[in-house]
Amino acid sequence: MTTQIMFKIDSKIKKAAQKRAKEQGIALSDLFQSTTRDFAEGKITLGIKREEENWQGKSKKNFLKSYGSADAIYDSI
Repeated sequence: MTTQIMFKIDSKIKKAAQKRAKEQGIALSDLFQSTTRDFAEGKITLGIKREEENWQGKSKKNFLKSYGSADAIYDSI
């Protein structure tokens, strides 16, 4: 049995994602299905990787920040 998920996204992001998916030979819906399946199975986790200067301001480090939901990510932007 399958179900439908609906969500809103900026039209520019949708078009860019469709273009990139097409270039890689897949449909955008296939990408979403695969990614959702992998997330549900624990094969991928959600996080944001960013560069920040360390406390001395001399070098950069990568930090991974995890969020509990897409809303939490949006709220942090």
